[in-house]
Amino acid sequence: MNKHLLLGVPEIDHQHSELFHSLQHLMAVGLNEEALSEVLSRLTRQIHHHFACEERFMAGLDIPEALLREHEQAHSRIIEGITQIHLDTMLGLRLPIDEVIGRVAAYVEHHVIDFDLGLKAFLPPSGS
Repeated sequence: MNKHLLLGVPEIDHQHSELFHSLQHLMAVGLNEEALSEVLSRLTRQIHHHFACEERFMAGLDIPEALLREHEQAHSRIIEGITQIHLDTMLGLRLPIDEVIGRVAAYVEHHVIDFDLGLKAFLPPSGS
């Protein structure tokens, strides 16, 4: 994973790395519908777990309430979006694989960049 995407919190950074690994796996499955469904299921579980961990972590930081709520709402929107993509795929609504990958990748990448890296400002200084 790109070092510029590291938050500096080992558990969160590891989860981000696993999410990006799953995105790479999603890109590799191609048109295999069974594999696509399996990878989307795993990725959905990973995202749920990651967001729960991240919200517990954020609760211990001195983050303004409005920013915390905005971050949690972003989590909800991503979960809803990925769940809808997964359901559409399972129901045979033939979304182009590039669109599935693009949407899922955008959810993960934009969240890490636009929200998670912003948490750095609220981390305690190193060595404390």
